[in-house]
Amino acid sequence: YYHATNEGGYISWYDFAKEIYRQAGYQTKVLPVTTAEYGLNKAARPFNSRLDKGKLAEAGFTPLPTWQDALARYLEEIGY
Repeated sequence: YYHATNEGGYISWYDFAKEIYRQAGYQTKVLPVTTAEYGLNKAARPFNSRLDKGKLAEAGFTPLPTWQDALARYLEEIGY
């Protein structure tokens, strides 16, 4: 099996939300929320769900653009 994700490092959902708001031009302050604050009973989630893309690189695949670039292209596509 292969895992394919964008380049740009490991981020949290908080980091992702902050970047969405920033790129969309909002000044809204995004606050981080811990699992304890959100509630463990909502949905079971692994603490670390990072994907290893090593096999793709070994097979000679070109890395994907950064997640920030992918987000910018998506926001442009939907009109932001």
